[in-house]
Amino acid sequence: MSYMSLNSIAFIPDGNRRFAAAHNLSLFDAYRLGTQKSWEVMDWMVKYPHIRVGTFYTLSLENITRSSAELHVLFKIFENEADKILEKEIYKTHDLAINFLGRIEKFPQHLQEKMQKIQDVSKDYGKRVINVAIGYNGRAEIIDAAKKFALAVKENPTKLNELNEETFKQYLYNDFADPDMIVRTGYTQRLSGFLTYQSVYSELYFLDKYWPEFSAEDLDVAVEEFNARTRRFGK
Repeated sequence: MSYMSLNSIAFIPDGNRRFAAAHNLSLFDAYRLGTQKSWEVMDWMVKYPHIRVGTFYTLSLENITRSSAELHVLFKIFENEADKILEKEIYKTHDLAINFLGRIEKFPQHLQEKMQKIQDVSKDYGKRVINVAIGYNGRAEIIDAAKKFALAVKENPTKLNELNEETFKQYLYNDFADPDMIVRTGYTQRLSGFLTYQSVYSELYFLDKYWPEFSAEDLDVAVEEFNARTRRFGK
């Protein structure tokens, strides 16, 4: 069976808090397990060389309104992971370009600086692209892109005539291959503002498991499900 058509896959890793409640775990342990699961999924994707882009919905813009205690836990985990990426040069050993999508200005300054450094040092790698949607909301992304385009037109009015669905993507947080499939765990069947512009023709796959329970076999089944579907793109 050919996997060539599945080039870009995205994940909504839902269910960490409910997994914690079900297993009497602290939020820190649950989110730590969820983060580790994302690394495992990236390793499992190596089995499918045609999957060149992986996008993970790590934290929505709405999630930033959670309690300060929970945000402290999340920011600490994010910082630990950022330090690990930089110290171990994971982008180099795994040949990854790592991008952060979202309003990262909402995060502590030192964390913003580490995210920017990761983007800068990994940009020359890119056997695969990993996007981390953090402080992200799809409508906010479109609004921010529209503002950037408006500024571009102010500086060069001819850009107005160049705008189409493809050229608009350069004003989004990052221009990458639209997800062929979006996988969501957590017993929930919605996109929750994830990749609103990019997901118009994405195949959707919902899984009745919490994210820390997601397995290599689940990824295999999702890929098999994708290959069993017929994509017509409205034609």
